[in-house]
Amino acid sequence: MRQHPRGTRLACGIWALLAASTLAGPCQRVSAQTSEPLESPATPKPTPEQLSLANGWPDLQELLHLPPWMQLELSVTAEPLFNPMGGERSAGSWIQQGTFNLELSSGLNRPSASWRELDHWQLTATVNHDAGDAYYSGAIGALFPLQQAAYPPGFYLSEVSIERARGDGWLSIKTGILPINPDFVEVPVLDNYVHSAFNNTLNITVAGLPINPYSAIGAVVEAQASQELSLRYGLFDLNNTDSISRWLGLRDGALGPNSGTAQFLQLDLKPGSMSAAPLQACRSKQGVVRWNNKRGPCPAPVTVENQLHDGLLSVGGFLTSENGNGVYGSLTLPSGLPLGLSDRLWIGASYSPDASEVTPPSFVGGGVVIQGVLPDRPLDVAVFGIGRGGLSNQFSNSAYEGMMELGYRIQLNHGLSLQPTLQWIFNPSGAAEPLPGILAAGMQLSASF
Repeated sequence: MRQHPRGTRLACGIWALLAASTLAGPCQRVSAQTSEPLESPATPKPTPEQLSLANGWPDLQELLHLPPWMQLELSVTAEPLFNPMGGERSAGSWIQQGTFNLELSSGLNRPSASWRELDHWQLTATVNHDAGDAYYSGAIGALFPLQQAAYPPGFYLSEVSIERARGDGWLSIKTGILPINPDFVEVPVLDNYVHSAFNNTLNITVAGLPINPYSAIGAVVEAQASQELSLRYGLFDLNNTDSISRWLGLRDGALGPNSGTAQFLQLDLKPGSMSAAPLQACRSKQGVVRWNNKRGPCPAPVTVENQLHDGLLSVGGFLTSENGNGVYGSLTLPSGLPLGLSDRLWIGASYSPDASEVTPPSFVGGGVVIQGVLPDRPLDVAVFGIGRGGLSNQFSNSAYEGMMELGYRIQLNHGLSLQPTLQWIFNPSGAAEPLPGILAAGMQLSASF
C-alpha cells in the first residue's frame, strides 16, 4: 500500500486522542432525601445516571462567539482503504471530504411554538471539498466505489438555498441551488456505512441526478399531514448540475451527460412508537452497562443516549425528461431482538428500468445497525449490510455486482469517531471474464466542529 504522510499524521493524532479521550462518565446520582423520623426506613430508589457523549470537544459556536441566529459547522471525513486480495490487483487508497455548512435564521435557537414570521425563514450555504484517489474502485476492478466520499477532487457548491420552515404549521418550501438528498432518497440509517452502494442513496446512479455533493437549481415543497406522515415534491433543472460545480474548479464532464429536468415525489411515515428515545439500561456492580434488567434488581439505573435513527417507511419515484425514470423505497425498524442496547433493521431497493445510459438499473440491500454490542461500550455502533447492484445488459453479460460490509464505530465523543470497516465484493464489475472477489479493509475517521 502506498504511504500517505498526511494520512499517517492524521491517524496518529486520532489515536492519540483515543488514548486521552473517554466517554463521559455518568453524572453523580442525587442522594435520596432522608425519610421523616416517624416513617419506617426504606431503601431509596436510585436516580438513573445519564450516559452521553463527552462534551469536551471544540465547538465553533463557542470558539467564534457566534450570535444565536447563526449556526456554523465544519466536518471532515477520511477513508483510507486497501485490498490485500482479489480484484485485478492489490492497492491502497486515501480519500477525504470536508464540508462547511452555514445556516442563518432568527428562529434557530427559539422554540417553534414562539416563532414569528421572520423566524420561519432560513438561509443555508454548503461547500464540500474532496481530495484523494476517486478512482480506486476502477483500478482494482470494482464497479461501485468502496468509499462513500469517492468524488473527483475539487470544491463543490452543494447548496445555497432559502427556506420557509413549517414550524408548527403544515407546509414548508425551499428553493435555490440544491442536491436531491437529504430531501429525497436518503435513508438516515445508511449514514453508518462506508461503501457507496449502502451509504444513504440506495445506489441510484442515473446520469445527471444531483446527488450530494452535486447540486442543481431546484425547489422542494413539503406537506406535513401529521408528526408522523409527510409528502414531498421536488423539481430540478439538470442542465446546470456540472456548471455549478465548475464555478469552484471542478473539471468539465465530471457528472457525465446532464440535461433536461427531474421531478421527485416521496412519502415518509415515521411512527412515533419507533422514535429514537433515550435507552434504559443498568450499570452492574462490575461497572459495565447491562443490556437490560432481566437479570435481577438494578443497583444503578442508566439512561443511555440513543445513537440510532427513528423508524421510517419511505417510498418515492422520479421522472427525468431525458435520462430515465425510477422508483425506490426503504423500511427501517427495530428488530425486537436482544441485540445490544438497541438496533435497527433496514431493507431498501431502487429500480430505474429505462435509464438511457449504461448504468446499473437496480439495487436491493439490507442489514442491521446495533448500538451497545459490547457492555462496556454502550455508545458504540456495529453495522452489517449486504447488497446487490443489478447491471444493465448494455454493460455486462453478468447480472450484478454484490457487496457486503461489516464495521464498528468507536464513538469517542460527540464530534469524533473511528470506524474500522471490512468489505467483500462479489463478482466485481460483473465482467465477462470473472475477477476474484475483493477483500478490502480500512478505516473511516470522522470529526466535526
